[in-house]
Amino acid sequence: MFIKLFIRILAIFGMMAAGILARRLNMVSRETASQMSRITTNFFYPALIFTSLVSNFTLKGLVTNWVLPAGTLLIMSTGYITGTISSRFIRFKSDKEKNQFLFQCTINNYSFLPLPIVLMLWGSTGVAGLIFSTLGSELSVWTLGIFALTGNRLRKDSAKNLLSVPMMAIVASVLAIAVKDTGVFLTSGGILREIGSSFFSVVDIFGKGTIPVAMFIAGSRMADLKPHHLFTSLQGYVISLRLLVIPAIAAIVLSLLPFPVEARNILFVVAAMPSAIASVVLSEVYNSDTEFAASCVLTTHLFSLLTIPLWLSLLLR
Repeated sequence: MFIKLFIRILAIFGMMAAGILARRLNMVSRETASQMSRITTNFFYPALIFTSLVSNFTLKGLVTNWVLPAGTLLIMSTGYITGTISSRFIRFKSDKEKNQFLFQCTINNYSFLPLPIVLMLWGSTGVAGLIFSTLGSELSVWTLGIFALTGNRLRKDSAKNLLSVPMMAIVASVLAIAVKDTGVFLTSGGILREIGSSFFSVVDIFGKGTIPVAMFIAGSRMADLKPHHLFTSLQGYVISLRLLVIPAIAAIVLSLLPFPVEARNILFVVAAMPSAIASVVLSEVYNSDTEFAASCVLTTHLFSLLTIPLWLSLLLR
């Protein structure tokens, strides 16, 4: 199973390689990649959220699957606790480096990288579950994540960042599911039903561009990362914790909890992910160690090509 997963994940990383190549050939500028990232986050991804949740869930199903956002919150909390304990035994050059280390342990690539993997393994139903799980991940980013980046201090504007377009898309999806559950479109006239169906089809087509565009952008961003201080003991700690220790602890905890197998498998995928690419941007916003963040993103993504199929071959049932 490891070889099969490795080959499939290698193919997924091929989309990132296309982005790297395009950036190296100067077909995509840094500004263009940044603009594409904002477009994906604010347009393509919300469309994918809406169609995935509305297509695959009822209100009862959302309530039943509360373990998904709870599980991602648990995974991020595991990383935060593990990073906090580990940081006491590691020597850092500065407080910024220490804060960034804790962020790398806490927050991983919980959406765009696992999306194609979950789609490959469980189709659109799995994607809907993963998207619903990001409720817990987003909450973790703007609480535990910012707490880590700022030296265990929260900023006043952290709460309003929860009102992102993807989060609003989740809220809109829940409202649409509530309307759908009433059966109003089934009992309505032909024109109203046709309008709803046409709207949903267009949004569905739009949302399907999320995965390839997101992976392409990720690759173009990685092409700009400067591999300074890649081969240091601190990088070794991050790789070991982010890709081995934290997934192991999270997997043990998740296995002990009475979660449904389908939900647990999705959470296993999230737990195995490398560092969040967004950590580079957030480190600039919150005045943390940007160079260290970039190096962590590069090294953990490279090594995850081996660790992701390893973990999934061991954990998935």
